[in-house]
Amino acid sequence: MIGVLMTTRLLADSDWDPTVFAAFGEDWTALIEHVEEQLNREVLTRPRPGHDGQYYFVQATDPWMLNPEVNPGLLDRPAYRGQRMAYPVIASGLGLLPPKAVIWALPVVNAIMLGLGSWAVASIARRHGGSPWIGLAFALSPGLHAEIRIGGAGVVAFALACVGAWALEEDRALVAASAFAVSALAREVMVAFIAFVVLFMLLRERRTKVKPQVIALPAAAAVVGWAAYVRLRIDFPADPEQGREATLVPFSGAVEALTSGRAEFIDYLVIAAALGLILLVPFQALRTNVHLTRGAVGFAALGPFLSIFVWQKSFDISRALAPLFTVFALELFLSRRRSAGPAAASGAEHVFPLRPG
Repeated sequence: MIGVLMTTRLLADSDWDPTVFAAFGEDWTALIEHVEEQLNREVLTRPRPGHDGQYYFVQATDPWMLNPEVNPGLLDRPAYRGQRMAYPVIASGLGLLPPKAVIWALPVVNAIMLGLGSWAVASIARRHGGSPWIGLAFALSPGLHAEIRIGGAGVVAFALACVGAWALEEDRALVAASAFAVSALAREVMVAFIAFVVLFMLLRERRTKVKPQVIALPAAAAVVGWAAYVRLRIDFPADPEQGREATLVPFSGAVEALTSGRAEFIDYLVIAAALGLILLVPFQALRTNVHLTRGAVGFAALGPFLSIFVWQKSFDISRALAPLFTVFALELFLSRRRSAGPAAASGAEHVFPLRPG
């Protein structure tokens, strides 16, 4: 519902023009001309280069790269964008929808995924004796709202990761493996999430109905297989921004952001919160058996190596580390349940049914 309300509000503010979600940048004239030709009308533009949604629209008009002579040339970073195929494939109806339908499908998919992720977090919370209202920790995430506003794939990626974590709680191996694989194809960084889920399963869960390799292998095969396919379809030029988001010195990007003098007050608050979560979430993961929390440790491990370009603005760092914010809220509420003692924990499954509804 929150996703629908947010999408409707943004549509109303833009005179019901869905191109607002694609975040087309006025500087990219070749891309704008191509899109306006496909849609047969003018599109809304934003200052400077625009954002992720414009590239996902281009990909969604040819998600299987059957026309490699045209679309890759309209992507700022073909290798980087091409790897993230799940969102444009879903929004294009597996490549069957025409461009005029795709431009509507992109925000609709994100709105649906915001609801799906919220349901998964709520179900995990109920599974551990918490209130289903904890699902709002997903729906109200500022980083995911930012993703919706720019047509990003972060909502799809994290929502499917949450579904995978829920499926593990229910011992549904096929659902978990499928959700994790598609999540990794939406954003390759979700591989870190999956890796830590598997690592904790190996170290902490000696007996489990779902084998760790059943989770790890499909995601790894999907990411590697699609990367190989993309590289067979198109020739990638050198990426001038390769490594722009990462640094080899831990926390150097955060320190630069805090000392640059270019951040605003809200940016400093979010940076401080993100730094705290990078330390708190791994500690909490050692004390919990919630797969979602364990997977989020992957983002805590990556966070210190993000560059100033990611850390400097709350808009970007809240998107990059969105799972940490959701998991912290989940664990904050679940910790109250755990503090009630073993008796409450043992009765949780009786009081709160495993499956919603």
